[in-house]
Amino acid sequence: MKKSLLTGISLLFLCSQTLLFGQSIPKKALQAINPDAIKATMTYLSDDLLEGRQPGTRGFALASKYIETQFMALGLKPAINGNSYLQKVPLRKGIVLEKESTLSLFVNGKEEVLDYNKHFIFSPNFINENAEIEAPLVFVGFGVHAPELNYDDYQNIDVKGKIVVMLNAAPESFGSNERAYFTNNTVKFNEAIKRGAVGAITFSVPTDKRSTWDATVRRSKQGSFKWLDENNIAKDGFQALKGIVTLNSEYAEKLFSNSGKKAEEIYTNAKANKAQSFPLNITAKLKVKTAYQFVQGSNLVGVIEGSDPKLKDEYVVYAAHLDHFGIGAAVKNDSIYNGAHDNASGVSILLEIAHAYRALPKAPKRSIIIAVVTGEEYGLLGSDYFANNLPIKDAKMVANLAIDMPFFFHPILDIVPYGAQHSSLSKQVAQATKILNLKVSPDPFPEQVVFVRSDHFSFIKKGIPALFIKSGFMTVPEDSVDRSKSDVAWRSTIYHTPQDDMNQPFDFQAAATHVKVNFLIGYFTANENTAPTWNKGDFFGGKFGK
Repeated sequence: MKKSLLTGISLLFLCSQTLLFGQSIPKKALQAINPDAIKATMTYLSDDLLEGRQPGTRGFALASKYIETQFMALGLKPAINGNSYLQKVPLRKGIVLEKESTLSLFVNGKEEVLDYNKHFIFSPNFINENAEIEAPLVFVGFGVHAPELNYDDYQNIDVKGKIVVMLNAAPESFGSNERAYFTNNTVKFNEAIKRGAVGAITFSVPTDKRSTWDATVRRSKQGSFKWLDENNIAKDGFQALKGIVTLNSEYAEKLFSNSGKKAEEIYTNAKANKAQSFPLNITAKLKVKTAYQFVQGSNLVGVIEGSDPKLKDEYVVYAAHLDHFGIGAAVKNDSIYNGAHDNASGVSILLEIAHAYRALPKAPKRSIIIAVVTGEEYGLLGSDYFANNLPIKDAKMVANLAIDMPFFFHPILDIVPYGAQHSSLSKQVAQATKILNLKVSPDPFPEQVVFVRSDHFSFIKKGIPALFIKSGFMTVPEDSVDRSKSDVAWRSTIYHTPQDDMNQPFDFQAAATHVKVNFLIGYFTANENTAPTWNKGDFFGGKFGK
């Protein structure tokens, strides 16, 4: 089936319908969506001129100023004190000083000094510029304590005063999004801290294809960021952990050399979802030195005010991150990490969503927030800051939709709405996909732990039902490409490299489909008489919904 025929069917369906699930279809708003506008905005945001849009750089400032002018052109109401779109986000940048940072292993009194970049890298220490620790190593499996899922790696081990060693994953037996949650390092490290650990070493199983070691090293050289609270303390700085190490999995056997166990045995148990923990009979000595820099980061927040006097103080929040990795290690003689798909695309789609709302003859009942946030690449920082520091007095956020490299290299026949199974937002997903003649597919690659990897997760943690929509892998009969392979291949070859630029086969009609589905879901949510709710007994609702 050709794209033009698909589009024709969708338009015919739209024209033949006036109501669906009791709500009118906003046909004029959908017709206002312009694929060329998405391409134009992406082209500018991912140009070399903007130097990869790393927070605190001239390139990011240029990108932010451009988006600010688009907010003005769209007639969005400034959210900051009613007169500014700019929400300041104070950031601390940390870069590990490699030559002054060391890691040694002591086995039966014999020292082995590991090589930085080859064997391991450190995460910056955002609390202590000069951190040192010498302590025994203990293996704690995945480092997961999940009594609600009948799983506990800590049940037979005392980690107080020790450095925990853990796999950078979670049991495959968990549900897709629960697995993603327990893979998150913030969850793992806070659990270790609660139990008295003083350091952490993580490594991946050999089959983990989320990133190559070379890509991990390249990224680490650009430093990282944390946002600062009113006391100038770094949020999620993990103060109790003197050192956080990422170990090259090729050398994981070193950690088990004195334990009586082999790394292969560990991987087999992990694959079988067996909780495991034991002392490694090795002591590690580490020293990490971090250089700090203050960076004044910023979000942009605009508002479309709701039309219902009783509901306009409730907000549906759309968010997309503007930042990328800036200028870094060269790949194929290119050192500018343009971030076209990640995430110039999401910001461009977000502007078209705002455009669709402005094309409505009447605003929806609830208000709409359009948030362009910073620091997603460094730990969802801008969205986390926003969710914890709402700029609008008495605002109540009821739902979030995050747009982040949603995949539009081919016609979209199905979507994967991460988060829909957890809340009543599944109803709005059903409405939107019915109108657009789209199928709904499950998570095609749970091992990628997508559910915790974009800005919607900042809202989940505040108890707000949220969605993060990607395209699925369904194909038309004449399509010779296996999308399940090509999309995954993109992640391993282009993702987070300078080759994520505009020289890619983007399908901007498909990008417009992402605008439509996200717009419709938010529109229907904003017009519901009741706010979205977590499903009864839901894992995330139970953990954060209170």
